[in-house]
Formats: sequence, structure tokens, C-alpha cells
Amino acid sequence: MKRRGRQGFALVLVVSLLGLLVLAAYALSVLARVNSSLATVKSAQTQARQNALLGLHVALGELQRHAGADERITGMAGIAGVPAGGVQTARHWAGVWSPDGTHLAWLASGGEAGVVPAVAAADSLPIVATNSLGASVTDREHVRIVRQTVPNPPGGLPGSAGHYAYWAGDEGVKLSLALADGATLVPGGKHAIETHFPGVSPTAPAVLDLRLYEQVALAGATTAQRQGGFHSHTLRHESAADAGLISGRLNVNSTSVRYWRGVADTYNALRPAGSPVVNADAFAQEMAVRAPAADPIYGKPAGGPFLTVESFLQGQALIAALAAGGGSLLDFITVMEPWLTVRSDTFRIRAYGDAVNAVDPARVEAVAYAEAIVQRMPEGLPGFGRRFVIRHFRWLGPDDI
Repeated sequence: MKRRGRQGFALVLVVSLLGLLVLAAYALSVLARVNSSLATVKSAQTQARQNALLGLHVALGELQRHAGADERITGMAGIAGVPAGGVQTARHWAGVWSPDGTHLAWLASGGEAGVVPAVAAADSLPIVATNSLGASVTDREHVRIVRQTVPNPPGGLPGSAGHYAYWAGDEGVKLSLALADGATLVPGGKHAIETHFPGVSPTAPAVLDLRLYEQVALAGATTAQRQGGFHSHTLRHESAADAGLISGRLNVNSTSVRYWRGVADTYNALRPAGSPVVNADAFAQEMAVRAPAADPIYGKPAGGPFLTVESFLQGQALIAALAAGGGSLLDFITVMEPWLTVRSDTFRIRAYGDAVNAVDPARVEAVAYAEAIVQRMPEGLPGFGRRFVIRHFRWLGPDDI
């Protein structure tokens, strides 16, 4: 009996050990599958980020190629006649024109052709949407762009390695949160920023210390104010000149009511003592409607930008807007001319990338978003005007879009 007991115990021990071996083998196989899945996810995320960086560098290259020279003109697509409205997806694209008004490029993927941009529904995606702007309404339209295919390298797998897309937003057709260099306020005057961001002073240290527009909450702005001002306000844009960078100039090639209201408010803050106050709402509505119209006497094409500051100051659009707002043309010219320009040198690039399944290209495995603030600098780049450089870069998540 004792011998049989020992044999039974040995059998139980062997079976237990075999069970432990099977369990260990199963655990190792699960761990291998998890590691394999993690490696696949990491590889897909890396590929998506590489494709987003591709989009960023394509945007930077297009910006340098088309807008590097001093004589180039930039503005928002609204100046080309894209109407305002909550369903618009390309009104806030940035365009580039030659000095004679010839359209050269839209700085967004999918906008390679066409004097007036339009976004095809197929293969388009949002790049500025709810988390940046809130609901899509006039002057806060969501922005869509078109995905471009990234082919696999020759000799590799057939098909696509994913997609990229990009959008370069024109920061110069916005109002700077920080007060422009050399600007002063009239006694009791109110800066344009305070009109849209009550309680946020353009000279407060909390504003001057910011590094991104999105940080304006640190200076006291609410989420609704930040979202509402995304297309009409920026932290600070600068113009490149031989003497250096000049802060806060205003690009007149805009059809944003919020922007023109801010321009009028800025004039009211800086106007000479005794000059009439401009009704900012009436002025802004008139400018937004009239800015795309032709003004042949001063060379302004229909659906095109103001080609010079002089053509804007002497043109029918400004005259009509000041008449509606009750302002003086002479006073407006005297105060605002040094601030005005017809091109921008600061841009916000947003780029998208994704990685697709090697077997099923319709299946997206990972996506990535990147953003860069790009500045045109005083120094030149031979053959391409002045050099654009990336001044700030960050990765975004879907919750930032």
C-alpha cells in the first residue's frame, strides 16, 4: 500500500508539473502575441507620425516656394470669393498671389488647382474642427483638407504606406494678442483684443509671457473665447524686414467680420483726440462684403487680393466701410497706414498622417497630427526669397483638432 501511495503521489506531481508547463507555454504565447501586437501598433504609430511629418515638410516647402519672395501677396480664401457660412470648409485656407494678382497656390492639400478653392467630399478630413473652434458658424468655419497617398517604396509591398495632408493657416490676417511694437493707446482707448477677450490686457505680463495662442486661458480667457477667436486672433504675428521682425502688422486681405471689427476697434483705440469713433460693427460688415469685389481704378481684381496697401486705402471698399461706420478716411489713413500690409510672414501649419493595413489599405491602423508655427525671417534663402523657419512644434491628438 505504501508503494502504491508513493506511485500515486508521483503521478499527481508529474501531472501538476505538466499542467504548470502547459500554463507557462500558454503564458509565453500570450506574451509573445501581446508583444507582437504592441510592436505592430508602435510601428503603425511611427509610420503615421512619419507621414504627418511628410505633410508638414511638404507644406513648408510650398510656403517657401510660393511665399518666400517679398513681392508675393497672401490672404485668406474668403478674398477669392468663398462665402461665409457654417458649412464652408475652405474659406480659411491661405492663398498666395503674384504682384499682378495672378493666383499661385492654395496652401492646403487638395487645393493644387482652382482660383477659388473647393474641397471634394471624397477622402477629405477635418484639420480644424470642434475642439479648436466649437460649432461651425460664420467666421469660425471648420477647415477640411484632402488626403494624399504615400506609396510604398519601389521594390517593397504594393499599394500604399498611408496618407498625409496639410493646411497652412495665415496668421497675418488675425489680430495679435500682444500689443504691436511701438503702438500706444489713446487715453481711455480700448485695444481690439479687449473687445473680444474682456479682461485680457494686451500689455499684461500674463499675455506677454505666453508662447502659444492656445495658452490664452492662462491670461484669463475662457474656452469659448479661445475657440471663438481661433480664426481672428493669434498670439503674435511678425513681418520680416531688412531691419528685423516687426510685430503686429495687419494683412488687409481678409473677409472675416471679427477681424475687421478688431481693425476698427484698433483704430478707435489709436485715433487722434477729437476724431470720430468708427462704428466697428457697421465698418466690419461692409468690409467683409466688399473686400472680394473688383476695384479696377486701383487694380483690384474681382475675387482677388488687394495688391498694395495704397490700393486698399484709396479703394472703394474702405471708403464705403468708413461711410457706413461714420469714420474719417484721412484720420484712418494717418493712424493705420503704418500697420497695414498685403502679405503675411507667420503661418500655422497643421499636418495629418496615417498608416494603413498592408493587406487591407482601407483599414487605417494609426493616425497622427502635428502643428508648427512657421516664421519668415529677414535672412534670405538663395532663389527662394527670405527663409521660413519652424519656431514652435508640437504633436496634437484628435482631441486638439
